[in-house]
Amino acid sequence: MNTLLRTLGVLAIAGGLLWMVIGELVLHRSSGGPVRFMLLAGVIILAASLVLSIMGRVSAKVASGRCRRCGKPVQTGRVYCSDHFKETVNEYRDHHRRKGDGG
Repeated sequence: MNTLLRTLGVLAIAGGLLWMVIGELVLHRSSGGPVRFMLLAGVIILAASLVLSIMGRVSAKVASGRCRRCGKPVQTGRVYCSDHFKETVNEYRDHHRRKGDGG
């Protein structure tokens, strides 16, 4: 998502600058309103991308090291505590058994 927003922001800014250059040099007229809108939109989109990137990194730091179900501390690289890991594996197996039986 961040990459998409970053790309859209850069494209909006580049489009606004291109529109400004073409308007001034080729068409010999100023089109300030649409250009300002595109540049402002590009800056806002880039800022949103930056905020989402920072929030994603912070939430990854905060969320890591805790079980997703109960919040108990877990070993590095683990998602669930040992009890909830077993439950999750059993639920996954049951789901696929029912799915295979046509139900």
